[in-house]
This record gives sequence, structure tokens and C-alpha cells, in this order.
Amino acid sequence: MLDDDFLNLLQIESSQFLALCETLDKDPIVQETLQKMTNNSDIIVNKPKSKELFTQDLIKIYNHCIDTTTPSRREQFVLAYTFERLINENDFAKSVKLTRLNDLICNPKFADNVKYLQTVKLFDAKGQFPNELLLPTVLSKLAHEQFENVGAHYYRFASMLIKANGMVSPEEEGKLREVLEMAQKPKKAMPNVKQTEIDPNTTLDDVIKELNDLVGLKNIKEDIKTLINFLKVQRMREDQGLALSEKAMHSVFMGPPGTGKTTVARLLAKIYHHLGFLKRGHLVETDRAGLVSGYIGQTALKVDEVTKAAIDGVLFIDEAYALSRGGEDKRDFGNEAIETLLKRMEDHRRELVVIAAGYPDEMRTFIESNPGLQSRFNRYFTFNHYNGEEMLEIFKQFAHKSDFELTEDAEDKLSFIFDKLHEKRNRTFGNARVVRNIFEECVERQANRIVSIAPITTEILRTLTEADIPEMQEAIDMALVFGDAEQRRAEKEQVQPAVNPADMLKMMGNFMPPANTTEQPTEQPTEQPKNEQPKEKETPPTEKSQTEEPQTEEPTEQPKNEDPV
Repeated sequence: MLDDDFLNLLQIESSQFLALCETLDKDPIVQETLQKMTNNSDIIVNKPKSKELFTQDLIKIYNHCIDTTTPSRREQFVLAYTFERLINENDFAKSVKLTRLNDLICNPKFADNVKYLQTVKLFDAKGQFPNELLLPTVLSKLAHEQFENVGAHYYRFASMLIKANGMVSPEEEGKLREVLEMAQKPKKAMPNVKQTEIDPNTTLDDVIKELNDLVGLKNIKEDIKTLINFLKVQRMREDQGLALSEKAMHSVFMGPPGTGKTTVARLLAKIYHHLGFLKRGHLVETDRAGLVSGYIGQTALKVDEVTKAAIDGVLFIDEAYALSRGGEDKRDFGNEAIETLLKRMEDHRRELVVIAAGYPDEMRTFIESNPGLQSRFNRYFTFNHYNGEEMLEIFKQFAHKSDFELTEDAEDKLSFIFDKLHEKRNRTFGNARVVRNIFEECVERQANRIVSIAPITTEILRTLTEADIPEMQEAIDMALVFGDAEQRRAEKEQVQPAVNPADMLKMMGNFMPPANTTEQPTEQPTEQPKNEQPKEKETPPTEKSQTEEPQTEEPTEQPKNEDPV
């Protein structure tokens, strides 16, 4: 039941909450920032107040700290009283007698009203981190002087909630620390880094079903099933007090683009969370650009910032082999990023999972380049190209999600196209990305076909016919337009042929005019190609390259009828 001391405490704290919000509302910079967050145009439709953000954050803290399935009456009253005081400017402690308040909180309607408050959204902020506390995030970006003060108020509100029943459990102490962390260290957007939070309403069975519903990836599904069984047994051993295997969960995803590596990484993060190995189970995606800086001392700071954001979740590094592309070049800080990352992986080995992804050959070279990488990455998942049947199934999924249907002729035509694409694929083939591009092309073709039809029907709008599917060669050209060039460039970057001085002199000979036939050279080369005939007239450079000099590049890379010089 409520008492006078408890009411006085709520009165004092809520008065301080209001005073802080009034101070922030007088700051024009804060007001301008809030207006930009709530309005999609330059015309100001509403004037948001700081107390709206403050109250929205208090609701979030309540849902975080309290078991909302079995809350106590006093816990519910803390939220209800603070909401009324801040939003409706109604002070229960002054307007209603204590005995009446105790009768009020015992009424079933009071509990229903509090449940409604838990879902109220006074301020709908769009951003990368929907689960973050709003006001600390805004003040942190502005480097505002009231930033720390707001965090202190949030902590006291959480304390009132948790101490409302007169006792604090170890789990509740952990909740208090988490609230303080959320208030003092709000997440911020980082360049070339994407963060995806886990849906709290999903279960392990939901995640496994989502994995099994993915097209293809049969070997990946089997590998993850084995991993799940291993982790379940590890949890059983822990419950029985037995020693656990030290085998880490860091993994390497090897495969071409568009084969679901990022999607599987996100699902794997959820699996680790639901099995109790990661507290949050979120996914942080980045690449070389998000980890490596161009200035001395900045790379380690960037790696620290990204790894801290990934604590209790999964850090997914796409094209991870690019970190070591500088080799021994001291001007490249990729190796510094690797060394810093290895240190953080060791420091947080029970709180952080790192997944490195990229092309198979490059990833093997990358892992073998550093003993630390070999010791920490011990799980390898190989993603294969989708075959024609699987690409057709992916296309049909895209169509279904966008409310389109395929005619039988259109499906047959697509089947032939995807089979041919699979046959002609190269190492950089985009797989599902290519399928998406072809689907978008089909939608545009359909729009051009039906735009003049009247009257238009739902069936016409939903149907993709054979006429909407590009022709075979057109689809192949569209899918592979950059493939061969990218493959040649990648191969050229991997292997740079060494050129010795003698070969260099021979190459330079192609740029020099032919020697005068009336003059004898004072010195003959030590080596002469066999069957070489004396030159009697100038030979075009192309003929020279065919009869005298070996080419340093593959002939296939030279356009036809082009001088190799």
C-alpha cells in the first residue's frame, strides 16, 4: 500500500523532472533539434516539448526494469503518478487523499490503464536505434550541459521503481546498471556501420523456422543445426557444473555475393541470444571503411568504437580480407585494425562473436596471414552459388511479397534464363542480387505495358506475363555486365607478375624506333631468339610483340585491333 513518505518522494522527484524539462525547452538549439526530428518539412506543424521525450523514456525504463506480467501496485503507481504529473500536470498527492489513492490502485481498471500507458508513444522518433532512450541521445549529439543531469534523473526513477517493494534482488541491481549505461552511453550512428536490434517477441523456434524457410543453403542449415546442438549440450553441462569447451563461436563465412551471408549472420546472432550466450543478440555490420582510418592513431579508436557497439551481439565484417590488402605498406593501417580487433576478441571472448565474410580464396589467404586469426576463427561456413531452380524460387518470393503473380509462360521463360545465368556465372556473380535486379526490370516492363490499359483491374496490376520478362541475352548481359571486368581486376590485384631488368629493356624496345639498317650495333645482346631474321624494314609494334617479345598481360584482356603499347 501507499504511504506519505512514498508520495513525498514521488512529489519531489517529479518536480525536479519538470524543472529540468522546462530548462531544456528554453534552449533554442534543443527546440530546433526536436522540431527537425518530428517534422518532415520546413513547415512547423507541432512544437514538441522535452517532457514528452522525458516521459517516453520513463515508459521505456519501466518496461525494461519491471516484470510487466506481474507488476506490484506500487510499481504501477510510480509510472501512473509520473505520467500524470508530467503530461497532464495533475498531482495525485495534492488532489486525492491517501486512503482514496489506495482504493484507486486496487481497482482492476487502474491496472488496465497502466498497461495502456506501457504502450503509449508520445514521440515517434525515426532512427537507427529505436530502442534507445531519446533525450540522452539528443543531448549527447549536442554535447549539452544537461546530458549527465538527465542520466541521473533516469537512474533515480529506475531506483524508485525497483525499490518500491522494499527489496532489491541481484537481477534488479543488474537492471539498474543497464539503465545507467543506456542513459550515459547512448548509441550513435557511425559511418559505414549498420546496427540491427533483435525483435524481443521472437523465440528460438521462430528463428529456426526463418532459417529453414530460406531458399537453398542446405549445407549451411545442417552446419547451424550441429552448432545449435553443441551449444545446447554446453548449456546442459554448465547447469550440471561440468567443464565447458573453450571452442569459440567466431566464424568465417566464405562465398560469393548475394548468397545470404548477412541474413544468416543476423539469424545466428538471434540463436546465440535465445540459447543464452549473448545478452542482446544484435548484429553490427561493417567493412574495412568502418574499421580503418587514414590517420595515425585513429584506426584503433574506430575498432574500439565498433567493437563496443557489438558487445553482447555479433560483429559482421564483410570483405574482411580487405583489412590486409596493404601488405607491408606502412601507410596502410589495416594490420593495425586486425591486431586491435584480435585484442578485443580476446578481452570480450564471452560477450562478443565476430563473423568475417568474403570470397573463399581471399578469406583463406586472410586467415592464414596471421596466427592470431587462425587461433580465433575455428568455424567455417561455405556459401555456394544458387542454381537456376533456387533463383527462380527467390524471384517468386520477391513477387509474392510485392503482390505479383507469374503466368505459366513467364515462369518457364524465367526458368530458362536462370539456368543459363547459373551456367555462365563467374566468381563475382551476384546471385540473389541479380534476381532482384531482374525482378525490378520485370516490374518496370509490366508498368510500360499496362499503363494505357483502361479499365485497369487488380488482376492486370498483379500479373507478370511472358512479355514482361526480358529476353535471354538481354537478361544475361544485364546480369553479367560488370562480372568479367571485376573478375579480371580482382585476379590482377592478387597476382602482380615480377618484371626483371632484362624484360623491362625488351618492353622498352617496343617504344623505340627501329635501328638504322645501314649501321651495325656496337654491341650485340647476349641472347638472341632462335630463327630471328635481320630486320630490313620497320615492323609494326603488333607484329613485333607476336614474333619477338612475350606479353606481360593475358592476350584476352587486350581489345581487338588495339596496339598493345
